[in-house]
Amino acid sequence: MKHYALIAAAGLALTACSEPAEDTATRDSAMDHGGMDLAAPAETADAAAPLPDDGIAPVVEISDAWIRPHPQGRDVTAAYFTATLAQGHADRLIEARMDGAGHIELHTHTMNDEGMMQMRQVGPQDITDAGALAFAPGGLHLMVFGMDPVAEGDEVTGTLVFERAGEVAVTFQARNTAPGGHSGH
Repeated sequence: MKHYALIAAAGLALTACSEPAEDTATRDSAMDHGGMDLAAPAETADAAAPLPDDGIAPVVEISDAWIRPHPQGRDVTAAYFTATLAQGHADRLIEARMDGAGHIELHTHTMNDEGMMQMRQVGPQDITDAGALAFAPGGLHLMVFGMDPVAEGDEVTGTLVFERAGEVAVTFQARNTAPGGHSGH
């Protein structure tokens, strides 16, 4: 009986010490975020509440768009921007695209129960006339996967897709720190 208990305990220990199965993008994004744990993706657009229809077509303006230069030998990085409504009362960011990127995910950072920062994918993000939608270091950000390296000073063109305003062209400036000196990520 002791023999079976030892075999079971050894098997459990080996299973607990093995790396979980995960795709390369998830592992790569965790590695580029200081080893922070990745949580399961949040609910997607299907779960989002309908936007109020006030009859005013939204116009979205983008400012402070920037992308971090790629870490040496990596093909994943993060990008940030601020979106404000110049017209209308509500819209929703549903997708982001960049020239040369394999794919882009909307992400955020949250504190887990152990007091560690945890990165997780999020669904569409609402913007209202009550305030700006800020994608900034330490909070919401775009995770950009499969892109050729970007160096400081480069420009990357992209598109932010909103539910009502449609496609909004944006140019991301490659820089090591946020405009205005906000550099924590």
